[in-house]
Formats: sequence, structure tokens, C-alpha cells
Amino acid sequence: MKTTIALDASNRIVLSRELRRAAGIPRKQKLEAYATPGRIVLEMAANPSGRVVKRGKLKVWTGAVPATPIEEAVEQSRHYTR
Repeated sequence: MKTTIALDASNRIVLSRELRRAAGIPRKQKLEAYATPGRIVLEMAANPSGRVVKRGKLKVWTGAVPATPIEEAVEQSRHYTR
């Protein structure tokens, strides 16, 4: 989906409901913003509500599945210490 967005009187950007739905952004989701010359990129912030716990011989994530790439998540779990 492509759309043009104008800044409001306070120089804020408001994302329409249709644009948020197309991007899969839920209500009240925190976003991370990155700026490069001529471009602003918005990404959903990671949900930190969870932790790795040891159950028996396994280490298990107790929260929602993070947006971390699988290789990085495996590497973090290998070096996890309490």
C-alpha cells in the first residue's frame, strides 16, 4: 500500500487506520524510527514482556515470540546466564 501523508499543525505524522492495518501494526504499538537523507523508516519495537527460563534441561522463552532473527535468538540462548 502506498499513500501520501501530510504533517499536521504540530509537525506530527499520523498513520491512517488503513495504513496501520496494511502494515500489521496493532493499536498502541511502540515504533522505532530511523532516519536517512530523504527517508524515514518505522519498525515495530520488540516486545520485551518475557524472559528465558530453564525448565529441566531446556531453556524456554516465556513471552511472545520476539522479532529477533532465529540465528541471533539461538546464539543468545546458548550464552544465556541468570
